[in-house]
Order: sequence, then C-alpha cells, then structure tokens
Amino acid sequence: MLHNYSDYEEKNKYETDVLVIGTGAGGAVAGAELAAAGNDVLFVEEGAYHAPSTFNPYLTESIARLTREGSTTIIHGKVPIPYVEGRCVGGGTVINGGMTWRTPERILARWEKSTGSKELGPAGMEPLFERVEARVHAKKHMPQSVGDHNRVMVGGAQKQGWKYMTNERNQHLCVGTNNCVMGCPTGAKQSTLVSYMPDAMKAGARCITQVRITSLIIKKGRCVGAKGQAINPKTMRPDKQVEIRANAVVVACGAVQTPHLLLRHKLGRPSKLLGKNFTCHPNVKCLAFYPFDVRGWQGVNQYAQIREFHDEGIILAENMIAPAAISAHLPHHGARGWELMKRYNQMVLSGGLVEDSTTGQIKRGPFDMAVPHYDITPYDHERCVKTGKLLAQMHFDLGADFVVTPFINLPIAHSMDEINTIDPSTYPMRMLELMTVHLMGSVSMGSDPKKSVIDLDGQMWDLPGCFVADASVFPSAIGVNPQITIFAMATRIAWRLAEQLPTLRQAA
Repeated sequence: MLHNYSDYEEKNKYETDVLVIGTGAGGAVAGAELAAAGNDVLFVEEGAYHAPSTFNPYLTESIARLTREGSTTIIHGKVPIPYVEGRCVGGGTVINGGMTWRTPERILARWEKSTGSKELGPAGMEPLFERVEARVHAKKHMPQSVGDHNRVMVGGAQKQGWKYMTNERNQHLCVGTNNCVMGCPTGAKQSTLVSYMPDAMKAGARCITQVRITSLIIKKGRCVGAKGQAINPKTMRPDKQVEIRANAVVVACGAVQTPHLLLRHKLGRPSKLLGKNFTCHPNVKCLAFYPFDVRGWQGVNQYAQIREFHDEGIILAENMIAPAAISAHLPHHGARGWELMKRYNQMVLSGGLVEDSTTGQIKRGPFDMAVPHYDITPYDHERCVKTGKLLAQMHFDLGADFVVTPFINLPIAHSMDEINTIDPSTYPMRMLELMTVHLMGSVSMGSDPKKSVIDLDGQMWDLPGCFVADASVFPSAIGVNPQITIFAMATRIAWRLAEQLPTLRQAA
C-alpha cells in the first residue's frame, strides 16, 4: 500500500506494529529489516513518491520536488552554511552522489572506547557493513561510466603526487548520466527508493506520503504513536489530520528534523544533550575553467577522492552538477554570467570536505521550524581555506584558465599568485563560502544516560518505545560520506528493536 494526499479523508487513523518516520538512509533500512522479520510496518514520509523515470536535470523542478524548502535551508552561525535535505520517498539517498565509504576504523575505535561497546568497534560493525554493501551493490564503476571530468581529478592527484582512491558507490550498471544529485533517471543508483523501500513493500509494509509528523503520542511515559498533517501539494499547507497508533516508533527524519520533533516533547532530560553534538562536514567548492572540453555532464558525479590530506581531516573530490545549479553559484549574473555559462563543457567542479573539530546545536524556532546553529572554529576555518587553495593549485597546475574560488573577496582567480594572497591564518571567516550535505549527530548514542540521548539499542533513554535510526545517532563526525554508516547503524537498531517488540507489544 502506497498512499498520497488524494487518498486521505479529513481525519485519518492507522494502526501498526512499528511506525517508521522517514524513508531515507535510516528509515527505509530499519523498516525493511523489521518488515522482513515479519512485523507490521507503516512508513510515514513528508515528501511525495517520484518514480526514477520522472527524474531530470532541470533544477527548479527537481529541487522543489525532492528537497526541503527548495534547498534554501541555512545553518546559522559565524559563517552561514547552506545545506540540503531530501524530502521524498528515498530521502537524501535520492539526491546524494552515492558514495559508500565505510566509517574509518579510527572513528569506530573512538566510538568503541567512548561507549564501551565492541559492537560499535571495527569488528562489531564489519558484518553490518558487509550486509548493507551487498544489498545496494556497493562496488567500483564500469569504465564506460567514467567521464573526462572524473579523469581530470585523478590526473591532478597524479601530477601532484597525492594519494587518491577510486570510489565504491551504491550502483548497478551505472551508465554515467551524472544526474545523481537530482535523482538517478535510470534507477542504477541504488537509493532506498529502488532498494530497501521495494524490499519493505514486498514484505508487507505500508507507506503513507505527503504527511508531516508534528508530535508523538505518549501514554503513561511510553511512545505509542504519532500525529501529523497531510500536506496539500497545491497549496503546500497542511489541511488533513493523521493519527497513527503503534507499539514502537522509529524516528528517522535526519539530524535536523529528528531532534526538532523530539524537542517538542522536551526529551533528552538525563543528559540535556538532545539537539547538541551536531556536526556537518563543512565543504568548500572550486570551479575550474579549462581551455579544452571535459563535458562534465558525461560520467559519474564523483569517481575518486584525493586522500593525501585525510590525516588532517580533508578529502578532495570532483562533483560536477547540472548547468542551472552551477549558474546559481557563479559570482556574476546577466551578460557576464552568460559568458561564463557558455563554457559549461569546459568546467570541472571540485570540492573539499573538512572533518569537524567542533559541534553545533539544533533548536526549535518559530512556525515549527528547525533552526541549526554551528560556529566554525578557527582551526576548521584554516583547514577550509587550505582546502580551497589546494583545489586551485591542482587546477592551475593542470592548465586551467581560471577558477571560481570559495573566497568572497577573490571570486575569480587567474593564477596561483592571486590565490597565494589568501592567508589561512588571517583570512576573515565571513569571507569564506561554505556549504554541506552531511548532517550528523544531535541525538547521540551512548552507554551513559548522562552523556547521550539514546542507548546502544537506539532507544530514547527517557521515552521507552521511541527509537532513532538515522545520522543523528552518530557519537561524532566520521570524516567521510555517511550513507553506508547510516545503513549499518539503522540495520543494527532495527535488529535490537525486533528483539524488544514482544515486550513493547505487552506494554503498549
């Protein structure tokens, strides 16, 4: 059963064994595992269902359909950081680049030490990684899906003598359309839309879409369901009521929306950490213009990552996107912007990820809005500036004519001499352009209720029956693309919930 707005009455009531809020990397995986174990599962998704055949490279259509608030969301702080959240069946897995890097062993070792649980260490997580990688076909690409813009980054790493690694991605027979971040039109990218959600539905799960959950139902100190509102797709306003009763609830709305929902009920009291410990992997971008065609629209979104500086928490990679998305971030518009866009075939977009050394916080704002706040530290700021300079250096050494930089007072540079005027130790924070798509932490897992929000099973310390299964459970930033870690953690939490369901049924 898959319902959308047109299927609802003015008031709607559902009953289920397990309610899963969200269908992204966490919710879809947890729900599929629970359904496969024979449990009655009902998914609730705020966005709509869109078939892969409807995905296209047209920015204004795609972001309105597939992302929250048309990707206009901002993390507030000393340096405003735009971020993107998926809002559709499949969530962020529909609009990501599809990288499937495992959590680094040094991070897992830290988690094992901080929680005292070997299950979160390298050995404990290994079988979970193997399971989810097999399900989403995590593997290297076929040669025919690699484009010239992918080869530019590899060539740059080789020329600099930098270590690089080719990606494994959740894909099956990828043909390199490079529409990954606006939905894979062939279905080759194994987002949860085409993998875990079909698995769950085949196992008997149900899914209601275009419904925003606004509160949990709490009875005698236990979570026994949720209430929400159906969103009218024409007006984008809620005008129908939805109530779901369940024996257990899995909240998997992501590291911004999950704490936002839980904070409504003033949860997380033992540690007072709900919404805190938020991390986001600040990103910088560098757009290079070459004197020859590279046709960035051919080939995968990202083929390799430069890991030369990973010990410093820095990863470099290419990530070419559609023309409209490029044009929106150019430093010029009008005639000058058009002159730049006419060279789209000669562009290579690259970026750098910086592993956080600090944390932020998610707060509840007016009009039922989540408000992320994050102040970048001087140390992280210096690494972000260094990342921008490294990218520019690589492109100039490869023969780029000029680069669009992340430095606001130097929007276009024609040589490294210009770039070298930027001093990482003195460059003003607000003159650096950042963005992110990796949102983590905020409902951290742990073994001590005074130092974490959920226990090692994923259950809220102060709300039995309420589990969390998304990137918000990470005890810390991980320094790599988080998708496969979310899959693995959601699998583990689903298994723990399945073990507890008989007891939860009796208590509900």
